[in-house]
Amino acid sequence: MNLSDYVYKIPDYKSGAAMPFAEPRAIFRGSRSLPGARLNMDFTAVERETVCGFPHFHHSVEEYYMFSGADVTRFFDFDAEIELFIGEDPDEMEKYIITEPALVRIPANMWHGPINYKRVGKPVAFSSIYFDGDMSMVTRRITGGGEVVYPYLSAELESRDFARTLYLDGGAPGYASDWAKSVVGGRSVPRSGKYDSLFFIYPQEYHNYGDTYANPRGKFRGLTQMPGVRFYGGFSVAMRDVGMEVPHVHHANDEYLWFIGSNLADTFDFDAEVELYLGWDREHMEKVVITEPTVVRVPPNMWHCPIAFKNVKKPVAFFPVYSDGDWSKIVFSEDAAGGGEYLFEAASLRKCSYNHEKICNYCGKCQDDDSVPSFGVFTYKK
Repeated sequence: MNLSDYVYKIPDYKSGAAMPFAEPRAIFRGSRSLPGARLNMDFTAVERETVCGFPHFHHSVEEYYMFSGADVTRFFDFDAEIELFIGEDPDEMEKYIITEPALVRIPANMWHGPINYKRVGKPVAFSSIYFDGDMSMVTRRITGGGEVVYPYLSAELESRDFARTLYLDGGAPGYASDWAKSVVGGRSVPRSGKYDSLFFIYPQEYHNYGDTYANPRGKFRGLTQMPGVRFYGGFSVAMRDVGMEVPHVHHANDEYLWFIGSNLADTFDFDAEVELYLGWDREHMEKVVITEPTVVRVPPNMWHCPIAFKNVKKPVAFFPVYSDGDWSKIVFSEDAAGGGEYLFEAASLRKCSYNHEKICNYCGKCQDDDSVPSFGVFTYKK
């Protein structure tokens, strides 16, 4: 197996220009970063007031926006006011105001943007999570004669005539920037509430693992928290040496494992060693050693794990991105006779050991309690 097809060392690229966000950023650009990858994602620490992006939509692909404190060991240390515009009609987008860690689901064909960082008291972590190998979008231009056209902006189509369309890495065309300014400074459309279900406010999720992981943590648990969603993921910040997980596969979905520095304003400040096992055969996996910011793509049916965080001198932000709303896995359970079977586990099926009406959130309370089975194992009662 060629590990370079699945392991991407994030380059510490700096633009050299004065930016409103910290550089270098942690950026993964889908199939341009790894062959076959179907994720475009970045972590950006916005450090001062600015307006980002312009009105657009994505054809056939959902996108997710994530906002939190920039130091993810203190995920909920948030001091900013952010305006986000969203709606089905580009001339009647509604303004939502974000003042605490939040995730926003943006369905396909939904107009959104720009993002107005109106007040930034402390650096804000922003991430765009887009499940396709090529980042693309559709915006609108009105010609001098009043004709409406919809430029298609793509990372792969290298048209550089900014008066018409653009190569996506080249910056916003003038007409889109002007439109963004008019949206931010224009009249406010009354909020109808019809898009409220697309906004998720992170709960402060506490665990019982002591100082092993940052506490509280920010997690988004997919369809158990937002019906119909196609994303599951969140930070576990390793504060010291620790191991996690058992070998498993995912049947039909990619997973992307991020390992970065915990302060997203200085995400390349990475001082740890992480061991991860990968392979197409569960009995013959190869060890990957990670010593710098890295993204690992795990295709369907690839065995992976366990993960060992070693020599952790600075906190490591681990962020698994799963391209489905219900995180699930298949494990091999060996019996005493040397045989075994494959078992299916899913976040939506794992119940709290103390209250089977609730979903397990892996708080760890049950791990040292002999009075209950650990992690959602319970006896069937009808």
